[in-house]
Amino acid sequence: MIPLSIADAIFLYFLLWVLVVLVLWFREQARLKRNEWKINRSRLFNCDNCHHAFISAESVNLTRCPRCNSICFRRKQRDIE
Repeated sequence: MIPLSIADAIFLYFLLWVLVVLVLWFREQARLKRNEWKINRSRLFNCDNCHHAFISAESVNLTRCPRCNSICFRRKQRDIE
């Protein structure tokens, strides 16, 4: 058997828990980065019927409003300088 003192056993126990927490933290950071939204003008829509502003999942020119289910078009935005 491997001789192991109480101090070494406690150190290994805490080292194991620190490694588990680090692995879970890196996994959570990777998950958040993978699922984060990239907000830009091409995904922002404004419904003409109910005036609800929403973000589309993909960059398209035509989508349906999640509130009133009407068809929304993405219009070209003029840049105001």
